[in-house]
Amino acid sequence: MKEATKDEAELGAWRTQVAPDEWVRDQQWSHPDPAFTDQLAKARRQTEAAHAIVTSLAELRRAVGLSQTELAERWGHTQSFVSRVERDVTNVEMATLVGYVRALGGRLTVTVEAGDRVFYEDLVVGL
Repeated sequence: MKEATKDEAELGAWRTQVAPDEWVRDQQWSHPDPAFTDQLAKARRQTEAAHAIVTSLAELRRAVGLSQTELAERWGHTQSFVSRVERDVTNVEMATLVGYVRALGGRLTVTVEAGDRVFYEDLVVGL
């Protein structure tokens, strides 16, 4: 029988002290700062938006009919780099996104809404 590591032993000791019945689940977050709820909602929207972008990048690539390897060749990067961009858009800089879309042969437009004004900027014009 394998001997438990120090971390496993500490976790086991903790589990015996805190019964699972005492765990609180599915409770709303609360915080004394009244802005907390708004900040939490904003963070959730950002996470959902990032997930939607990651999903759509791969979907766009597949819709164009390219594999990650083919896109990488057009872009001048490796297949593993394309995979990282598609998996984790939270660390992707705008220049990387521009390069990705350009390699797809797509168009990338940024829309900025500030007050009652709307600004559009074409970053990549389709080929």
